[in-house]
Amino acid sequence: MAVGAVFVIGGGAALGYAVTRKATGGMTERGTQAMGAAIGELDGDIKAARTALQERARTIAGLTPVQSAIATNRDTAHEMVERGELKFETQPGEVLELVQVTRATKAATQLFELPDGAPASPHASKPGSYVEMTGARVVITEVTQVAAKYRADELDGYVVVSRPLDLQPAIGRLVDAGITGRFDLGDSKTPIGTPPPGAVDKAMPLPSQPEFQLVVAVPAMVGGMPMPIAIAGGAGALVGLVLVALGMRKRAPASGAPGDVRYVETQVSGASAATGTPVPGATDFGGTGTAKPVASGTMIGRWEVVRRLGSGGMADVYLARARGEAGFEKLVAIKVMHPHLARNPRAVDHFLDEARLAARITHPNVVAIQDLGKIDEDYVIVMEYVDGVDLERLLINGRAAKRQVPIDVALGILCRICDGLHAAHKATAADGTPLHLVHRDVKSANVLVSKQGGVKVVDFGIAKAAKQSHMTIQGETKGTPSMMAPEQRVGEQVDVRADVYSVGAVAYEILTGAGVNLDLAALAHLGIENWPHLPPPSALRPQLPFELDKLLLGAMAFERDKRPADCAAFEASLAAIMKQHG
Repeated sequence: MAVGAVFVIGGGAALGYAVTRKATGGMTERGTQAMGAAIGELDGDIKAARTALQERARTIAGLTPVQSAIATNRDTAHEMVERGELKFETQPGEVLELVQVTRATKAATQLFELPDGAPASPHASKPGSYVEMTGARVVITEVTQVAAKYRADELDGYVVVSRPLDLQPAIGRLVDAGITGRFDLGDSKTPIGTPPPGAVDKAMPLPSQPEFQLVVAVPAMVGGMPMPIAIAGGAGALVGLVLVALGMRKRAPASGAPGDVRYVETQVSGASAATGTPVPGATDFGGTGTAKPVASGTMIGRWEVVRRLGSGGMADVYLARARGEAGFEKLVAIKVMHPHLARNPRAVDHFLDEARLAARITHPNVVAIQDLGKIDEDYVIVMEYVDGVDLERLLINGRAAKRQVPIDVALGILCRICDGLHAAHKATAADGTPLHLVHRDVKSANVLVSKQGGVKVVDFGIAKAAKQSHMTIQGETKGTPSMMAPEQRVGEQVDVRADVYSVGAVAYEILTGAGVNLDLAALAHLGIENWPHLPPPSALRPQLPFELDKLLLGAMAFERDKRPADCAAFEASLAAIMKQHG
């Protein structure tokens, strides 16, 4: 038995050494982030430049003097420039051309160019957008057709605008991060540093320009698990286990049959054998029992139940309709409190407070409360019905289909969430005094997106206001821990910046497609340094504007003073980035 133990210890040590040997090489985390940031920033610059050139070319093509000049010749066009009829200011590096094409011969004539002597573009008679690379510069060209004012049946005209983008800043950042490789665009290649021997190419295309690629030279992996040592260690440990087992067999106690091995059955105590998993953030008001669903066709007051939409810890939600004259029909969502909770006064106050608070908010991005109270034996809240899906389900289905929410759509949804929450934060009581309301459970499941494109915040069930019927018990934490601001997680007093934090987490999910779990209790071992413990959004989705990294991670800052002051400020920053990138 002692010999077996020696084999186990020796073999285990050898196996442990082999398994824990780490391979070196590959892409570092810093390199991955730099690569994603470079792709995202360059893609954003190209899209912004293309949008600006499209607008500039369309504007120039619509000018009457330009439409008249198409029917002239080069000398006349230059005279028009000298007289000031054709006068344009160009940006540094920009090239502007006016080109005439004779339909019969397809001959192209450059009527004028700025600056003087600029070479004719090879794309002059082909409307569209073009991206080319020359050395460490990317040249973006926009060609727009001009409607000739005269001789329109003989001639075609084109405005050509080109601007360069310098690749050196992106190259410098990549080299500083230890990345080498090249930029590829067609036959043009621009080197980035000197690749190491044996490196493997990894290509990352620009989302808006797939033929433009950043090709990174990934260092070959070196080292790793030494297989001979691993095999020898595993074999030695296995032999040792066999020897130990044989030794234990010989030492079996007399109470069993000679040579028998005894087994002990482990039982789970009744106290710990729970059935079911509590919903995160759910409030337990006591009582047991499962409510029987309300059948279709049942009348709740003047509303006829159509079907059940869902069920939660406090209530079931049903689709219902009210009928009127001349075939009028209105659909609503009715939240019906579970009967076993209706006997708990605190639970009833909590349930009705949701409706009382939400009813004070009148805004297109907040689900409207239409009625509340007690009908027969049921406590109900009648709400606006949103024909669509919650954002959480949208994101889950998107991940399953490997599709991401388009960036412009995602940013639009986030702005509407901010609008609705800001309206809630500014809500007042009947006498005009501020409610100082904080939602406290902002998450994708509490954002509804309708089939018509509407966005509405819902579920103010644990919202906190300065004055309400129920009060949070000392030390009681409500909400969803994975999306919850640190100060809320530890039971401190919260303000609107707690909702800003949660909107930042939702923004991260919808823009990157990745899930977020920032539960302070689960991440306590990591400390608050580098909080939030998430990679920059552009590292996960390179086409995201680089500026979103700072905004989203700042919204989820550990210290509330470092976040945007409120949802209106957060939305203003989002809008500025949207405007900057077109």
